[in-house]
Amino acid sequence: MCTPTARDSYERLSLAGQTLPPGFPSPFLFPDGLSSIETLLTNIQGLLKVAIDNARAQEKQVQLEKTELKMELFRERELRETLEKQLAMEQKNRAIIQKRLKKEKKAKRKLQEALEYESKRREQVEQTLKQPSPSDSMRSLNDSLTPEMESDRSSGRTDAERTIQDGRLFLKTAVMY
Repeated sequence: MCTPTARDSYERLSLAGQTLPPGFPSPFLFPDGLSSIETLLTNIQGLLKVAIDNARAQEKQVQLEKTELKMELFRERELRETLEKQLAMEQKNRAIIQKRLKKEKKAKRKLQEALEYESKRREQVEQTLKQPSPSDSMRSLNDSLTPEMESDRSSGRTDAERTIQDGRLFLKTAVMY
């Protein structure tokens, strides 16, 4: 046990250099009615309260961070799904455009063939007209053209007309899109 004089001097020393961490309920005191062990237990109890408060604050912060991360994950998932839908639509549009391009190339080729055919036919007519005996050449031209014209009339229209019509139809549908 401490003598009263030693206890008084100890109290003065402990109170003089006393600094408390934030949240401490009271300073380290040695009141007359408390023993040093009781004071020590009170101080430990205060430290435990501060530790519990810190742990709770830390847990709240962790929960807040978890919630924020979940929200960010949800936003990124929605963004990814949106981008995947856009990609699928772009791929679908690309396939449609490629099909149109293929049809357009085919129509262009048919038009070119029809133009070449008509050019050759025109050349033949011009050659025939330039020949010295027009009556013979006209007969041969008429004879050669008559079966072709009859087949064209029976089919309703020439290949060139069909190709031109197909080209117009394609252009109309392409413009609509």
